[in-house]
Amino acid sequence: MSVQATGGEPRERSNGLNRTEGPPLHAQIRDILHRQILERPLLPGSPLPTEEELQKQFGVSRSVVRQALSGLSDLGLIRRQRGRGSVVAAAPVLRRHLQQAGGLDEQAAAHGQRLRTHVISVEHATPPEPAVEALNTTNTWKIERIRYLEETPVAFMRTWVPRDLFPHFTKELLENASLLGLMREHGYHPAGGPRQVQAVAADADLAQKLESNAREPLLLLQGVTSDALGHGLEWFNVWHSPNTVFDVDAQVTSQPGRVSQDHISRLRSLTRQLESELADLERGAR
Repeated sequence: MSVQATGGEPRERSNGLNRTEGPPLHAQIRDILHRQILERPLLPGSPLPTEEELQKQFGVSRSVVRQALSGLSDLGLIRRQRGRGSVVAAAPVLRRHLQQAGGLDEQAAAHGQRLRTHVISVEHATPPEPAVEALNTTNTWKIERIRYLEETPVAFMRTWVPRDLFPHFTKELLENASLLGLMREHGYHPAGGPRQVQAVAADADLAQKLESNAREPLLLLQGVTSDALGHGLEWFNVWHSPNTVFDVDAQVTSQPGRVSQDHISRLRSLTRQLESELADLERGAR
């Protein structure tokens, strides 16, 4: 039978804490505040309750509250300011160039950021039909990875790679490594390929991996990367968290039927030159 706390609430669950079993109290408080940040009651820039308020809310000592806040700070979720309390940190923004294949680490470094890679799995698996067509094989690795920016998950990657080309790939080899960099080291130089981006809703699995809410919109980048000879090296899906910005260098094309006078003059000059050379050739053939 549960022991009742004040107000008829079970003591082991009072104030949202389980006081009889489970993780330490500071970890439970950290996780409660973490959920509130993820679920948006606590928006970036908004202040957290003071240490004294959190003590009263959870019925714990100040040292427990400070441990919880320290855990959130280590995760990059809050900023602790001396004499001003703690505020929710703005989520770091990942910027990438849509027209640039690969080089995500280099793109992040150009903005003073550092990406970390965690490999979830590397397994021998039959790819979906579009991957078979792009890679021209059913003998593939399925590689699942999460990319982190300042301890915040920003991208979940599911990649299919030909095993015949890269039989040595392992989870340990790919951990915190560049996939395209490893391909180059083994004699295959990625050149690029078609890409497409679309907005999709996060399912429960993606929401958990990217620490977002179910049904929250994500940016899905799909594509294939080949080498200069046309060999398919990877077919991939990358789901980006909402705090991703794709930069695109758009160019305005010339309007049909509008040709500059300079262009016309150059064409006339080339025509006269060709006519002169043809006349010389004809005279020499007689």
